[in-house]
Amino acid sequence: MKNAIKQFDSTQIAVPLAIPVLLTTDISRAQQTYQKIGFTIIGASPQYIIMRGFGCELHMSEVSHIPVPHCVAAYLRIADVEAVYQAFQLHFPALQSPVEKPWGLREFHWIDDDGNLLNIGQMLT
Repeated sequence: MKNAIKQFDSTQIAVPLAIPVLLTTDISRAQQTYQKIGFTIIGASPQYIIMRGFGCELHMSEVSHIPVPHCVAAYLRIADVEAVYQAFQLHFPALQSPVEKPWGLREFHWIDDDGNLLNIGQMLT
């Protein structure tokens, strides 16, 4: 299992690439929230933003209401989970610390104001 994980772990972004599109009911609020935790807006329109941070890219789309059930989630696999956790914790002090998972990742999670779940982790080996 560890060999398969190491082969999949690439420092290069390759094409094709899957990028999560998160939903928001307030694109301005979402933009401010994600910028304060370390994302940079690299593209924007009145109802859509493209942002990068921590070596990852996310897209956000404004909708009139969040559909029920809401289950949009993204996994951000990054190089330094502790550094990213510290950046998030500055603005969300109740955030739980990263923990080692049996599948070979150290990770934490965060849910934004619109219910989008970000799982954030790094490879253990």
